[in-house]
Amino acid sequence: MSKQEMYTAAHWTDYIEGHMSEAQASRMEQLLMKDPDAMNIYLEALGIHRELPLLHDPTGFADSVMHRIEGIQSSKAQRKSRAGRRNRRWLEHKVFHYAVAACLTLIFLSSGLFDKVAPYHKFQDGDHRGSFTEKWTEAATSWLDNFKPRP
Repeated sequence: MSKQEMYTAAHWTDYIEGHMSEAQASRMEQLLMKDPDAMNIYLEALGIHRELPLLHDPTGFADSVMHRIEGIQSSKAQRKSRAGRRNRRWLEHKVFHYAVAACLTLIFLSSGLFDKVAPYHKFQDGDHRGSFTEKWTEAATSWLDNFKPRP
């Protein structure tokens, strides 16, 4: 944008207060991104230049801010890693796995799922046509066959 199209502090105040069209506001936003002089006038309209103190060592200030940010991020990462280790510890214990297995077994027993998988009459002593494993395999496959869609 040329210097003739530069906006005054009054224009920027209108922009801040929202007293202009969207097209005009978008042109002003584009100018803010491209022209540092427009940014200075915009900041004057906000009244920021008068309120902020001058920095004696801007590079040192930026470095100190960056070091603090890095310190904050590393402490957050340490807290997350410690919390993650605590959560993984109890999930990885064998006692937890045994407790889950026991609860699932109790649920299956109480719901009668084992009776549906392998009906009791197939395991009675009078039936001697195969080993116990074969009987269980036959019961499981017949139970799974019930889930197959019929042609």
